[in-house]
Amino acid sequence: MVNNKKFPKRKPVIKPIVPKICKKCKKEFYDDKERKYCSPACYSKRPIFPAEKIIEEIKEFYEKNGRIPVKREYHAYRVARFRFGTWNKAIKAAGFDPNPVLFAKKHVAKDSHICDSLSEMIIDDWLFTRKVLHEKNVPYLNTLFTADFKVKDIFIEFFGLHKELKRYDQLMKTKLKIIKDNNLKLIAIYPKDIFPKPRLNEILDDIISK
Repeated sequence: MVNNKKFPKRKPVIKPIVPKICKKCKKEFYDDKERKYCSPACYSKRPIFPAEKIIEEIKEFYEKNGRIPVKREYHAYRVARFRFGTWNKAIKAAGFDPNPVLFAKKHVAKDSHICDSLSEMIIDDWLFTRKVLHEKNVPYLNTLFTADFKVKDIFIEFFGLHKELKRYDQLMKTKLKIIKDNNLKLIAIYPKDIFPKPRLNEILDDIISK
């Protein structure tokens, strides 16, 4: 049994609905959600980032970097997806082939090294452009495990599928254990270090001065 006198039921708190001002027509309207327009008619007339501008920026990125951008490094990715339906369709509209699925296609770096992904190619090109001598796919001591790059006595790994695949994380832990047990030097690079804003200058700059 419930003692309603000792523990009376709480009365519901009804918050008054404050009228909002439509951003387009400036009329008042009532809504309990986070809407900014009074109707779809006003919503559809909001300023839209033009498709031509998106195509132009994709082409400018290609001319500057020699490759098409990935969605994580394009500032208006959501707008592009809204305008074209998908990011790949936006890339095609600009006249390019979309980037392949991660690790699904090999990439050739400027020094002719074969890289497993676009991200690895970016790292390889960074080293090559700065005239840093580096090796590709170097084994850890006498094991079957290899590092993506090696500069002098420093191993460089790009952990592109970290927290994406369990098997990948298991292999990654094995590599890290080999490194720790043998006091090897490692520079670990993750996708967030390349996209949307690259941090390679900050991460790899020390190897140039050594």
